[in-house]
Amino acid sequence: MNQVNVLAGSHLTPADFSEIRQIVESFGLKAIMLPDLSALDGSRQVFSPLAAGGTGVADLAAMAGASYTIGLGMSMEPAAKLLQQNFGTGYRMFDSNAGLADSDMLMQTLAEISGRPLPPGYERQRKVLVDVRRDAHYYFGGKKICIALEPDLAVQTSKWLDEMGATVELAMIPTLSTAADRIRAREVRIGDLYSITGEYDVLISNSHAERTANKLGIPLYELGFPVYKTFGYTSKVTVGYRGTLTMVSEMANLLMKKH
Repeated sequence: MNQVNVLAGSHLTPADFSEIRQIVESFGLKAIMLPDLSALDGSRQVFSPLAAGGTGVADLAAMAGASYTIGLGMSMEPAAKLLQQNFGTGYRMFDSNAGLADSDMLMQTLAEISGRPLPPGYERQRKVLVDVRRDAHYYFGGKKICIALEPDLAVQTSKWLDEMGATVELAMIPTLSTAADRIRAREVRIGDLYSITGEYDVLISNSHAERTANKLGIPLYELGFPVYKTFGYTSKVTVGYRGTLTMVSEMANLLMKKH
């Protein structure tokens, strides 16, 4: 059986869903995505409150026969456990889908499931990411970052920032979650944008945080939902080697400009 369930958290961009599907299929596997937010990529030609495309009802019914389940974001673990309990489907959770180590882990898992090696295209992407990380590391080292994101995205963001040598001084999340203990930050606090105080080099949050960043006198790196002050965010990949390369490069340019 070459079919796998992919339970992907809503903290990912529409382009991320397409990227993950492409990664899974490159190993000769069929991915059933739930949810599948790739349909929110702006491809609708007329105004409608409903998006067209994505995972169909027949595919949902076929999830019971999948050989494995991959959970992306700890918020998806209850669903993965339910599939295991009802249908005996083994699963593995990934609390992050960005960064070098976590991208390697996803690729390794897919290689084990499929019995195939890492496709050459992703091997090249990995080499490019390593090269960019080496060049950008200087701008991240010792920097103090504040992130204000939902828990799953806060985990993912804190982990790749930690890889780059930056310190997340404060992680502000809107609600308590099982993912909170996985956030790599000196302080994790439940609150809103208006309760953020302190001295940081960059604030990472959605577009609503512009006023907070201005108050703190630091640049805002837009991530999460909603992002409406950066054009093309729904088409931005933030996962895997390619997505990590994009975020590391953008953050390095932001830090280089500030300092």
